[in-house]
Amino acid sequence: MGADRPGHASKLFEARFGAGDLDGLMELYEHDAVFTNARGAHIGTEAIREVLAGYLSTVASITMNESVAFEAGDLALVHWSWTMDFPDGRQAEGATAEVLRRQPDGSWKFLIDNPDGPALIGHD
Repeated sequence: MGADRPGHASKLFEARFGAGDLDGLMELYEHDAVFTNARGAHIGTEAIREVLAGYLSTVASITMNESVAFEAGDLALVHWSWTMDFPDGRQAEGATAEVLRRQPDGSWKFLIDNPDGPALIGHD
């Protein structure tokens, strides 16, 4: 199931990531969603599952910090800042640029998930 409001999706992602719940993470995405990172655009749930499984294999934890959401009908643009802590003590920080869509049941799911936000500018 998706989030009950666009800004809540980050906390669901954080909890499911922390639990290593890949199936739960996938429930947050539309079937034809796009997930972007420095390696490109990953389209559809099979491709997104593979990327997220790789992230989960790092055994890192993620904290979703502050967010802001803008709704326009059944679409929402959401930005979150995040912090990722790795078992070896490294830490990464970033900000997202996400597009979510309201589902027929009223929940919200990712249509475009860009966890690296502006860091992707200049990447092909």
